[in-house]
Amino acid sequence: MIPVHFRKPLWKLLAAGGLAVAVTGCSIAGVEKTATDPIDAPPAAIENQMLQAADDAMAPIGSSAIADGLTVYLRDSRGYVAPMTLDRSKQEGQAGKNAPEIEALAWMTADAKLAGQLPPGFTPVLPEGTVVSKVVKNPEAGSVTVDFAKPLSGIPASDERKALEAIVWTMTELPGIDKVHLTVAGQDMTELPASGLPVPGVLTRSIGINLERSPQVKVSDSMAVTLYFSAKNEQGDGYFVPVTRLVERQSDRARAALGELIKGPQDTKSLEAVMLANTKVEELALKSDTVQVKLQEQDWAAGMPMPAEMMEGLVLTLTEATGAPKVAVAVNGSSKLTVSGSETYEQPVERPSQINAYTG
Repeated sequence: MIPVHFRKPLWKLLAAGGLAVAVTGCSIAGVEKTATDPIDAPPAAIENQMLQAADDAMAPIGSSAIADGLTVYLRDSRGYVAPMTLDRSKQEGQAGKNAPEIEALAWMTADAKLAGQLPPGFTPVLPEGTVVSKVVKNPEAGSVTVDFAKPLSGIPASDERKALEAIVWTMTELPGIDKVHLTVAGQDMTELPASGLPVPGVLTRSIGINLERSPQVKVSDSMAVTLYFSAKNEQGDGYFVPVTRLVERQSDRARAALGELIKGPQDTKSLEAVMLANTKVEELALKSDTVQVKLQEQDWAAGMPMPAEMMEGLVLTLTEATGAPKVAVAVNGSSKLTVSGSETYEQPVERPSQINAYTG
C-alpha cells in the first residue's frame, strides 16, 4: 500500500502517496448475466434523509494501478468504511471465473480462506455465512440488483448502516453502475433487521458514507458533501477515507465541499487533513468536463513540490461533488505544479478508476 502520510509544513515536504494506493467469502448460488474512540452515529433523522436522497453520483473513471483490480469497501480498524482496490488475479482458483460484482461481494464477506488477501487492519462488512443468490446487472438503467438468500442477520445494529454503505459504494464503483437495488429471496429489502433502518428501493451514493454528526446544522436546511481525508493503519501504510459531512444548504456543492475539505476532519485522532487550514479559494468553476480551481497559499512558492495528499484528496473530493472526471489546479497563479521530478499536475488530473490499490 502506498503511504500518504505527511507532516507539516505541508508545502515544504514531498509526500510519498498516490491516488492509487495499491472475492471470495460469500457463497454464490447463481448469477444472471481507533484511534480507540468510536465514531459518533448520526441522528436517525439524518440517516433517513441520506437514505432517501435522490441525487446520483457518477462512478469514478480514470487510469488503473492494478491490471485487473477491483475496488471494494471494507471496514478499517477505527470503524470507517474505506475503498481498497484488490488484485483479482490473486484469487486462488477463481481468478476471472466470476463477474466482478460477485467477486466484490465475496471479498466483503468474512471467510478465513480470503482473510490473507485483505490489507492489514481491514475486515469484511458482511458476516460469515452470508449467501448471495444472484446478482442481476441492467446496463441500460445503470443499475444492479443484489439478491440475498436470507436477511442480513448477524450484523450488530450499530454496524448495519456501515454494511449498507459498503455494498452501495462498492457496486457503484463498477463501470456504468450508479443505482443499487437490494432484495431478500426475491422480495424487496425494506429495512435492516437489527436496527430497523429503512432501505429504499433505489440506493445511490447519495446515502453518504461514514456520516458525521454536525449539531450546528439543521437537518431541514442541510445538504451533504463527501470529503476525502487520509489515514494510516498500524503498519504505517496510508490510504484515503471518504467522509460525508452534513453542511448548510448552498447553491455551489463543489465550493462547499472544498471549503469543508480545507477545514479538515472532525475526528483528528483517526483522520488527517490533506490541506492547510489557511488555504484560500480564489476561483472554482466547472468548465466542460473539468473542475478548475485556483488556490492561494502564502507558504508556497513556485518550484516547491506539492504534497501528493493535497492534490489527490482535492481531485477525489471535487470529482465526487460534481461528477466531472477531471480537475485542473493552480496555486498562487501558477499551474506548473509537481509532486516529484517525474510527476506533474500541469495538465488536468483525472479521477482514478482505482483508489487505495493494495498489491500485498
